[in-house]
Formats: sequence, structure tokens, C-alpha cells
Amino acid sequence: MMQHSRGLALIELISVIVLVGIIASFTGFFLYTGINGYMNAKTNAEGSLNAQMALDRISLELKDLNYFTSSPDTTPPDLSISFNSETLAGTRMIRYNAASDTIFINIDGTDYRLLEDVSSFSLAVTPMDLNNDPSEDEVATIEVGFQLGIGDNQIGKEFKTKVFPRHMVTNR
Repeated sequence: MMQHSRGLALIELISVIVLVGIIASFTGFFLYTGINGYMNAKTNAEGSLNAQMALDRISLELKDLNYFTSSPDTTPPDLSISFNSETLAGTRMIRYNAASDTIFINIDGTDYRLLEDVSSFSLAVTPMDLNNDPSEDEVATIEVGFQLGIGDNQIGKEFKTKVFPRHMVTNR
């Protein structure tokens, strides 16, 4: 009877080791999934906050523009809009650089990085006769949109804003 009990102890030991391994692998999988989900949520939240702050800054820049210092460049890949503002000093430009996937604000020739890892950037200027003067069209809206993230790291939402410039229409 002694030998039978030693064999049983070895089988029990092997069974316990196998069960502990299975439990440990499931525990590791659940921990990895939870941590990975947390990191993705954190990255998306930070990216969304940065994108929203960039859109707010772009809206602030464009809502008080007086006139364009050059025609807006709305043809990809690099897009830009140069203007002077009613309330902000200096010649200003909002510019997208496709090579670096970055949006810049340029003030009097100095670039300031606004947002990185931008894809699918769009810039559209909509002219319209707002003061019943058929000789010239004023700018009714300026639309800016983009995706944040490159490749597999994209946040699934498109960020957009539509700005209605306040000082582009002269009363006649």
C-alpha cells in the first residue's frame, strides 16, 4: 500500500501544477486585456482632449479675421490659410504640413506646433454674397476637419469645426 500512495502523490502534484498553470494563464490574459483596454481609453481620451483644444484654438483664430493676406490654399496635401485678425496681433497663418502630419499656427513668420499625428486634414472656405454687393463675395464659413492618429493608432472620430468669421462683411 505504501507504493500506491507515492504514485498517487506524484499524479496529484502534476495535476495541481497543470491546474495552477491554466489558472495563471487565464489570469494573465484577463489582466493583459484590462490593462490594454485602460491604456487605449487613456490614449483616446488624451488625444480627443488635444484635438478639441486645437479646434477651439483654430476657431478663436478664425472667428475674428479681417481679411486674407493671401488666397487660402485648400488643395491637398499641404493646406493653409493666411489672415489678419481684428483682435489678435500680427499676420497669422493656420497651416497643415502633410510630411510631418502636423498642424501649425504661424504668427509673424514663427511656427508654433498646434497638433501632431493628424491625418485626413481638410480646409474649406465657403464664399457667399452676404451684403447684397454682387461685385464681391464675402466668406460665409470656414470648415476645418481632421482625423487624429496615424495607421492603427487612429481615434475613430473625425474632429470638425465650422467657423463663421465676424468681421468679413462690410455694410453697404
